[in-house]
Amino acid sequence: MSTDDQTPNGSDTPPRREGLFGRSPAILWFEAWPMVVVLALIWLAFLVQSAFELMGQGQLAFALGGLWKPGVYQGLWWTPLTHMFMHMSWGQSWGWLHIVFNSGALVALGPAIAQRFGRDALGGVLFLFFYLACGLAGAGAFLLLGPDQVLAVGASGAIFGLWGAVARLSGPGEARLAPILAPSVLRQVGSALISNLVVLGAAFGYGALSGGGGGIAWQAHLGGFVAGFLLIQVMPVRFHWLKGLRGA
Repeated sequence: MSTDDQTPNGSDTPPRREGLFGRSPAILWFEAWPMVVVLALIWLAFLVQSAFELMGQGQLAFALGGLWKPGVYQGLWWTPLTHMFMHMSWGQSWGWLHIVFNSGALVALGPAIAQRFGRDALGGVLFLFFYLACGLAGAGAFLLLGPDQVLAVGASGAIFGLWGAVARLSGPGEARLAPILAPSVLRQVGSALISNLVVLGAAFGYGALSGGGGGIAWQAHLGGFVAGFLLIQVMPVRFHWLKGLRGA
């Protein structure tokens, strides 16, 4: 029997594995506080954007923080990072829906990964590293595959990275990952693909009816998902209940 299946006293009783949901909402802060911090940063950035818009400087905020090829080539090197904390502002066509949908997805996907990395300070650093790495991979995919004159903002690339990682999980609190070709993994990959097609169709339909824009940066979704799908394989597993096993 593997070490993962033994308690510190050597018995065959499986170690205690804790789920996040179905318990008090306060557990999110104790078990998944890094996700809560990222969520707070996203909303803080949204408030700053809204303040710029109220001052008539909304376009300036997007130009300096959003991701677009000419901006990066002209020296706005920080935008692959800042764009993942920005969203379409309340005065735009999609308005609040953009940040609300992304916030909901972050709350749904983030806790499982945050708990996997540990609930201490190192776990927070690991979660932030993972989140940013997936977001940067999404930015790279957008710069490589996206149109030249289109500006992208949003946490979707990083969030799809979390989805890619969650697709590899074999179960709540399980340290081992599911094989890449496992049916559960393939179902998650298929769900991510279908969700992209649905959102793309909705954005196209909205644009056609309103006569405006509202495109979806599917390139960032793809890059983030692939990054999370592969990166989780090499990230450390630090569930808090494993500490007793390691100290045995």
